[in-house]
Amino acid sequence: MSSVETDPRREGGQMIVIFALCLVGLVGMTGLVLDGGDTFLQRRDLQNVADASAMAGAYAYAMTPQADATTARAVQMALSNGLYNGVSSSSASVDVHVTPIGSGATVAVSVRKPHRNTFSAILGFASWDVSATATALVGGPNGVFGLMPIIINQRTFATYGFGPDSERGFDEPGNGTNDVPQTATSFNWSVFCTASGNACNGNSQTVAALIVSHGETIEITLNDRIGPLNAGAHTTLFDNMAIWLGTEFPVAIVDDAGRLQGFAIFHLTGTVGGSTKQLRGYFVTGNNPDFVIDPNITGGTSAFGAYLVRLIN
Repeated sequence: MSSVETDPRREGGQMIVIFALCLVGLVGMTGLVLDGGDTFLQRRDLQNVADASAMAGAYAYAMTPQADATTARAVQMALSNGLYNGVSSSSASVDVHVTPIGSGATVAVSVRKPHRNTFSAILGFASWDVSATATALVGGPNGVFGLMPIIINQRTFATYGFGPDSERGFDEPGNGTNDVPQTATSFNWSVFCTASGNACNGNSQTVAALIVSHGETIEITLNDRIGPLNAGAHTTLFDNMAIWLGTEFPVAIVDDAGRLQGFAIFHLTGTVGGSTKQLRGYFVTGNNPDFVIDPNITGGTSAFGAYLVRLIN
């Protein structure tokens, strides 16, 4: 009876091959974990780039509603945030799409940049693309929440500018049927009655409730009807407004017939309810999170200094 002997050197060679294969697999798996974690960090940085780029483009559109200027500003912001750092412009990219919507537009930004792998390259993955997207909404509002029960004639914007230097007094209309302000320095109260056929009355109690609650809680849009108004003295309302001295809030802008033309941001500096009956303040330009751009509503303008800029994706 004979026996077969195994060559120890052959067994050792096999073990070396198996160990080498396991080592490659172990290094590869470790590389996937390490490079994957670093990829996650890079994507988070790219998301910040995309967000900043979309917002920068949106603010540019708010100032100048032109697609070319919007795109240029969004790309510039991506570059300034290091999109191409460490790679060529052919490897990384930024794409901007400006799409009109309602009274404004959306600014959609997509950024892409390769991740240079370290350990994963052993498995043949020298790099892989990392991308992020962001979309900002921008435009003149055609709706608003928290609208204060105040209407002002659009004539004021053709006569005065914006900012503290344009501070002025707004007088309440007198008694009678003159319930729509007709001059650049007059105003009136409103309850924004939108329920056609239903009873509503712009009396002091109703208006005061809106003032104390910091405006109308429902959305008011350019399609809504202003009124009925109640002309005459409402001394108590000026006392109610005193709680908002030094603050800013949205107000309604109307034409001579009382039709809504848009919304503006008013900074209240004074309220006098005696014989003068006057609100003092000035308008400011800027963004307000309570503004709305509804694609189903026509109109909306930034001519009154108010605009909306918000990330929606």
